[in-house]
Amino acid sequence: MKSLFKEESNTLFLIPGLAYRSCNFAKAYFPFAKTILLFAWIQVVSRELSVSLISCCLDELLAAYRSAIAMLEAVWSRKKIGLIIGISQLAFIIIFGFLVDYGWDGSPASKRTSSASHSEVSKVVVVLPGKNASSMALQTVDHPVPVTTSKFPVETYYAMFQDVHVMVFVGFGFLMTFLRKYGYSSVGFNFLLAAYVLQWSTLMRGFLRLSENDYRIKLDIVSLINSDFTAATILISFGVVLGKLSMSQYLIMVLFETVFVTINEWICYEMFFIKDVGGTVAIHLFGAFFGLALARTIHQKKWSHDDFNKLKFGSHYNDLLSLIGTLFLWMFWPSFNAALATDDGRYRAVFNTYFAITASCLSAFMTSSFLSHGKFSLDIIQNSTLAGGVVVGAVCDMYLYPWGALICGAGAGVISALGYFYLGPILDRKLGFHDTCGVNNLHAMPAFLGTLISAIVAGCATKEVYGSGYYTQFPKHAPLANTKEFLDLKALYPDLQPGLGWTPAIQAGYQMAAMGVTLALAIGGAVLTGMVLRLPIWDAVNEYNVFEDDTHWELPTKMKRDDEAQLRERIGRVSKDGDYNSDQPVVVLHTLSEKKAATGNGYYSDHKAPV
Repeated sequence: MKSLFKEESNTLFLIPGLAYRSCNFAKAYFPFAKTILLFAWIQVVSRELSVSLISCCLDELLAAYRSAIAMLEAVWSRKKIGLIIGISQLAFIIIFGFLVDYGWDGSPASKRTSSASHSEVSKVVVVLPGKNASSMALQTVDHPVPVTTSKFPVETYYAMFQDVHVMVFVGFGFLMTFLRKYGYSSVGFNFLLAAYVLQWSTLMRGFLRLSENDYRIKLDIVSLINSDFTAATILISFGVVLGKLSMSQYLIMVLFETVFVTINEWICYEMFFIKDVGGTVAIHLFGAFFGLALARTIHQKKWSHDDFNKLKFGSHYNDLLSLIGTLFLWMFWPSFNAALATDDGRYRAVFNTYFAITASCLSAFMTSSFLSHGKFSLDIIQNSTLAGGVVVGAVCDMYLYPWGALICGAGAGVISALGYFYLGPILDRKLGFHDTCGVNNLHAMPAFLGTLISAIVAGCATKEVYGSGYYTQFPKHAPLANTKEFLDLKALYPDLQPGLGWTPAIQAGYQMAAMGVTLALAIGGAVLTGMVLRLPIWDAVNEYNVFEDDTHWELPTKMKRDDEAQLRERIGRVSKDGDYNSDQPVVVLHTLSEKKAATGNGYYSDHKAPV
């Protein structure tokens, strides 16, 4: 800028001299020449000054813009995680405020709406003959609906809902604490991501199920359980990439994956009508393959090196905490599989899961003993003991029989343990699927086996075996509406709803089709998500902060014994009035009586104390 003004000033000083000489030359020929030239000089000077001022202003604006961008980049770099969480929470609050409301069970009886006519109860409530006010019915043009009846009674669902809640936040969280320096992140990130998904999945699932006559998302206890199931799916994928992503990458991962999870659920349950009450297909199969595909998409060659895997080796206490997570999951898995089952199917879900997971426990210990020359591998025990709950998730409410549940659970335990011992190293070193928690062995392989079993068991279902519960278990097997067969069955079962006339073979086919769609959505969604996570804006971790808590957490100060002794010495030099006396001598206390006398309260230490 200084050089620019210097050049301009030289030009401006030359112009008056030239103008004056021109005036003397032209004075004899044109009397007004001096005035005209002076006016021209003023115009030139004004134009030059205008250009200078505009140039100066543009430079100032450009500098201010660059300063603002630099400041925003600094704020984004330091506050990125907080901004992502805060913006997401604000968006959730706004959307919940406009679109989410209590459902049937959360509304007063006078405000409940008939599913047939969507009329408000207060406009059409009547007291039927022989009924008192506490048993009123909603009388619509089509049929009466009891307004005091809960669709999903909280006393029926809440206990199992809380069991699932404990599995998601305690079981999954502590299962991942086996990493030596990643315990805070394992439990803390599990906590944060699961809570994030509970809100986001409630909205996503509600968007896909909005009715034509009502734009509001209606809440009930089942929607909360489904949100917990979505969180479990996300945490399964989280286990594959545990310790290898930054916090901002984890948040973006769950933001994208939740969309694909809910779309897959909608296809499997609303279009294919599969039987998967325990989530073998929609939860375990999807979550495992999404995580594996994501790990391959963001894979780095150094992750498959032996030295890299040594970073995650835990300690005795880490493995013990992880085993506590295993026990929580193992105990509550029957509730996980039976939470959404109904009628007699809920009992079968508890029974079958109970025996399947005990069988997987025994078979995992057996296989580990064979593979480890008479000893047990804690990696196998922490994970393969749970494989029985995964494998029977899709068939737990069907007629699997206790002996069938034992066979399925034992087989899943063996396959999972063999996967940890043989398949895991191959996937890591040869194919580039670095799986931190061994999700392939606990979830992917048992879920793949469980899907095949569900197709077989559903294909073998008969009315003789299921009796009056056949059409409750397989509602799409009911005849089409207004057919003679349907009317005959309606006379026997008044609550029967028309179906699609499926056969067991068709049901089995849709079970297999759902597996194909799930794999396609999981892998495709993971590749897309991985491409987004590879962008430099998300601050990928490097070899210096992988599997490290101190990247995101304030860790307690580690103090050596000598440092603690010096600290106590300095404290001892502080006089009673609070002044520090550096001249006060320090002696070492040796005997028990000296230590007690120095402390004055019966407690003592092996460190030095002041005289």
